[in-house]
Amino acid sequence: MSGLARRALAIAILCATASAARAEADHAAIARAALEQYIRPGYAELAKNAASLKQSVDALCRQPSTAALKGARDGFAATVAAWSQVEPVRFGPVAKEHRYERIFYWPDPKGIGARQVRQALAKHDQSVTGAEALAGKSVALQGLPPLEDLLYGEGAEALAKPGGDAAFRCRFAAAIAANLARMTEEIDRGWQDGAPFVKAYLDPGANNPSYRNPKEVTLDLFKTLTAGIESVRDQKLAKILGATVEQARPRVAPFWESGLSFANMAGNLGGVRELFLRSGFAQLVHGESAGVEDSILFDLDHAIEVLRGIDQPIATAARDDELRAKLEALRVSLKSAATTAGDMIARGAGLSFGFNAMDGD
Repeated sequence: MSGLARRALAIAILCATASAARAEADHAAIARAALEQYIRPGYAELAKNAASLKQSVDALCRQPSTAALKGARDGFAATVAAWSQVEPVRFGPVAKEHRYERIFYWPDPKGIGARQVRQALAKHDQSVTGAEALAGKSVALQGLPPLEDLLYGEGAEALAKPGGDAAFRCRFAAAIAANLARMTEEIDRGWQDGAPFVKAYLDPGANNPSYRNPKEVTLDLFKTLTAGIESVRDQKLAKILGATVEQARPRVAPFWESGLSFANMAGNLGGVRELFLRSGFAQLVHGESAGVEDSILFDLDHAIEVLRGIDQPIATAARDDELRAKLEALRVSLKSAATTAGDMIARGAGLSFGFNAMDGD
């Protein structure tokens, strides 16, 4: 081989090596960015709002009034909004001690939670009026769905007046709110520097109980993103709309009593958007095909705008032909965004295919 040929070959090898180095995802940077710019701020906001919710429910129980009931409901709505942003995250401290299910037991196709709440109210079961005792009971009695039932469901207006059954109902609500405040504070602490899970999250290795290599952290974040979209599209909207108007089931939607169902879905997608944009996933997509990241963001932004713009009760929206068509079109765009983002992030990050993002495979 001539000197010129050898030089050309060496240059080609160097270029290929440099290209491969540029293509290798920085998994440690992705983990750190997701932690600092999405996960920590999200859970800090949740803990802050849950603490305020506890205070507003306690105030309602001390001095019942229409204004106090509104204050408790406003606190509930703010907590749901904060939860919705981090709801797609199913790993880490929220997975410990079944906290995720204790905060948000959904879906509940058999109505277990509502039935257990009604039974507790009918029996005046005093064991549900203390946060510590409540923490050991059914997950369906502990979180946001049963608190919604107490603050918005049948008989809730009585909370604005002192005495009667409403006093027990309010103590039950206060126990749930206290339990939520404690759990969300624990989750928030669990994501701070020095916490056991954060050490595992930031320093994968052979002796790490959670992550053997940095790519496994990226995989959990990837599942968070794809499952967050799929949950809105295939779990929430699909079940609500049904195949036809006659098959619509608006009452299976989360937070239908409070009118926060669409806000919850918009919040889920808002959390996904933050993760995509802040973690480095958008840059991975850009590296695979420049400009596609903007298309994904457009689809997410449009879906969020549509969901936030619906001002009708979900039972009405699910049976309105025009809104159904709009929501079905939104489901199509979300599928496109999830598929495109999933394929390109997986390629760019060197992740394995063949798993379901909604499970642990």
